[in-house]
Amino acid sequence: MSATNVKIEISVVVPVYGCPEAISELHKRLTTTLTAMNIGYEIILVDDRDGMGSWDEIKKVAIGDKHVKAISLTRNCGQDKAITAGVAASKGQWIITMDCDLQDAPENIPVLYDKVRKEGLDIVIVRRQQRKDSAIVQLLSKMFHKVFSYLSELTFDYELGTYLIASKRCGDLFINTKGPGRDFTMFLLWTNYKKGFIEFEHETRFAGVSSYTFAKKFEYALRAMTTFSNRILYVPIYVGAVSAIGSLIYVLFVLISWATHVSNPEGWNTLAAAVFFFGGLILSTLGVLGLYIGNIFDVTKERPLYIIQETINLEEGDNN
Repeated sequence: MSATNVKIEISVVVPVYGCPEAISELHKRLTTTLTAMNIGYEIILVDDRDGMGSWDEIKKVAIGDKHVKAISLTRNCGQDKAITAGVAASKGQWIITMDCDLQDAPENIPVLYDKVRKEGLDIVIVRRQQRKDSAIVQLLSKMFHKVFSYLSELTFDYELGTYLIASKRCGDLFINTKGPGRDFTMFLLWTNYKKGFIEFEHETRFAGVSSYTFAKKFEYALRAMTTFSNRILYVPIYVGAVSAIGSLIYVLFVLISWATHVSNPEGWNTLAAAVFFFGGLILSTLGVLGLYIGNIFDVTKERPLYIIQETINLEEGDNN
């Protein structure tokens, strides 16, 4: 029976950026694992236009294996949009997302599949143990997720990543939700569907290097925090209130010093510090408001999240 006539139980969605050398090995290990499970499956590889030859490697495996659906985007849209394209093309009752660099071991898929079904869950997300990232990357990641958890009102563990399994209804809800915030893992946590967690060791990167520079991570963090919650808008209010109270206390100190003939430090240092502090606070507040307005602007433009350049093994209507 051909792959197209088999009921798809699992769809594995892999955004591909910067690791063309890993594609063949990834396909081999995924195929071995999924075939041994004796279920209908598909592997969806989404090329996010890295300019490193990833699409050529994806085409090779897709042409030789009908289980592989290949999607090439017209431009680099980011991991979240690439995952969106893959989820939109998926036909499986269960969707698995993972990175292309093999730090997420394909051999763990049966464990995810068994856990989500036996425990009656919609979502199981992997906690990455013994991460192979550098110490500075891990530190920055921990700091971001602590701040993000507070500002987004979501409990988000720094060890959670893109490796997870989710039910079809989660995928359908994700695709039908409008807005610029497309992080699949964060979205699934936000849904509050029945979820579980499992710990796997984070393996060494098979090929390539991380494309996430500090600037990209900072930009991503701001977009994520302003997408999932408006709580960040309260921060300037709190800071302003504390500053106002501090100013009143300082005024009282000056008046008491004047009344008791205690000499006060002269000069413009205090005034200059106050001007720079409040000037920076105002600019930061305007910047945050600008981000929210930008999110609204992105939605009102109604532009597609991504544009597909080329596909292999996709049937008409597979990517709506």
